[in-house]
Amino acid sequence: MEYKILNLVIDAFALLLSFVFSLFLRFNFIFTHVDIEWYIYSFLIIMVIDLLVLYFKGIYEKNFSSVLEQVSIIFEGLIYSTSLYIIISYSIKNTIFSRLTLGYFIILSFIFQVIGKYIVLYLRKTDYSRGKGLINTIVIGEIQPFSEHLLKDINSKHEFGLNIIGVIDGKATDNKGFDYIGDIRDLEKILSEKDIKAVIITSKVDNVERIIDYCFSKYISIYTFGNAINLMDYPVEILFIKDIPILKIKDVLISGPTARLKRLMDFALSLLLIIILSPLLILISILIKVTSPGPILFRHKRLGLNGKLIDVYKFRTMVVNAQEVLERILAENPELREEYEKTFKLKNDPRLTKIGKFLRKTSLDELPQLFNVIKGDMSLVGPRPIVLEEINMYKEHGKYLLRVLPGVTGLWQVSGRNDVDYEERIKMDMHYIMNWNLWLDVNILFKTIPAVLKRNGAY
Repeated sequence: MEYKILNLVIDAFALLLSFVFSLFLRFNFIFTHVDIEWYIYSFLIIMVIDLLVLYFKGIYEKNFSSVLEQVSIIFEGLIYSTSLYIIISYSIKNTIFSRLTLGYFIILSFIFQVIGKYIVLYLRKTDYSRGKGLINTIVIGEIQPFSEHLLKDINSKHEFGLNIIGVIDGKATDNKGFDYIGDIRDLEKILSEKDIKAVIITSKVDNVERIIDYCFSKYISIYTFGNAINLMDYPVEILFIKDIPILKIKDVLISGPTARLKRLMDFALSLLLIIILSPLLILISILIKVTSPGPILFRHKRLGLNGKLIDVYKFRTMVVNAQEVLERILAENPELREEYEKTFKLKNDPRLTKIGKFLRKTSLDELPQLFNVIKGDMSLVGPRPIVLEEINMYKEHGKYLLRVLPGVTGLWQVSGRNDVDYEERIKMDMHYIMNWNLWLDVNILFKTIPAVLKRNGAY
C-alpha cells in the first residue's frame, strides 16, 4: 500500500469532515443568511495551504514511528494555513467567514488529523506484522546481551519495518540466533547481492566512517545504539522501542520528490527573476564596462555538489589584476593577512572598483548566480559556496557540506553575513543541512529581501 498517498487522502478527508461538522455546529446546516459559496472557497484555500505546508515539512516523506512526532507539524500546518487565509480574506475585503466556525474548524481539524495519523500508523504496523513492506536489513558488529534482546524485538515486532536477514562480523561466531552472512570485508558485495536497504551497527568496527559514507551513497538507512559510533560526528534522530533509544543517522542528501520540487522552484524563480531584473542586469553590465577595464563577469572556482569544482558567476567588482594586488597587500600587511586567513575576505578591500563597492554593499554583484541556478550548479537557498582551501575549516562537517548544492542565499546571508564569525557561519550551514525542508527554503527567501535592503554585514 502506498502510505504516502493514503496519508495525504486521510488528511484531506479529515479537513473536509472538520469543515462539515463546523458548519453543522455553527449553522445547523441552515444557510439562509450565509454566503455558502465563499465558505466553500475559504475551505479550499485553507485545505490546499495546509496540505502544502505538511508536504513541505516532510510529513508524507518520512515513516514516523510515533504520532507524537507529527503533532507539532499538524499544528504548524493549521496555524500557517488559517493565518494565510485571514491575510487573503482581509486583502480582498471579504471577512464574512464566521470566526466561531473557523475556531471549530481548527480544533476539529487538529483532532481528526491526529486520529488519521493513528490510523495510518496502525495500518502500516499491521502490514509490517504480516511481513509486507519490510526492508532487508543486516547487523554489522558483535551482538552483545543488551543488543540481542533489542534486535529480536526489532525483528519480531518490525517496529521500523526492518527485516533482519543476518549478521556481518569479522568472524563467524555465535550470533545469537541470527544467520552469519559474510565477512565485513565483503560488505559492499553483500549489500548489493542481498538488496540491503538498512544496516544496524551494534559495536565498534574498523573503518566505520567509510561504511557509513558508502551506505549513504547507496541510500541505505543506518541505525545504531550504544557506543558503536562517535555520535559527535553525525546528525541523528532518536527512535524508541520499549523506551529504549535507537539512533538513526540522518542522511543530509536532499533527494526524492522534495528534491525535484526544490529544483523546480529554483529553476522557475530564477528564470522569473532574470526576466524581471534584465534591465538592471544590463545597466550594471554597462556601468562595469565603462568605469573600469576588464570583463563584466568574474568567474570564481568554488566547491559544488560532491566536491565538484564549479564556476560561480559574479559581476566583477575588483580590478583586473586583483590576485596580484592581493598577494602584494598580504605580504606587506600582517594584520590584513590575519584577517584574510580567518574569513577569506577583507572588510576594506583596496582591490574594489568604485562601482564594485556599491555592488558588494547592495549584494547586486551576486545576481549572475541566478544563471548558476539555471545550470543546476547552485540552488537559490543553501550553504555558502566555499573555495577549496576552506573545506578543511569545516573539519568533520565537510563531508555533509558537499552533499548539498551551495546556495545564492542562506541562513548566513540573512543573519548578518560578514558580521558573523567563521565558526558561527559553519554552524549555520550545518543547521540548514541537518534541518532542511522546503518550508525552510521559503522562509529564508522571504527574509533575504529585507536582509539585502538593510545591508548588514555586506562588504
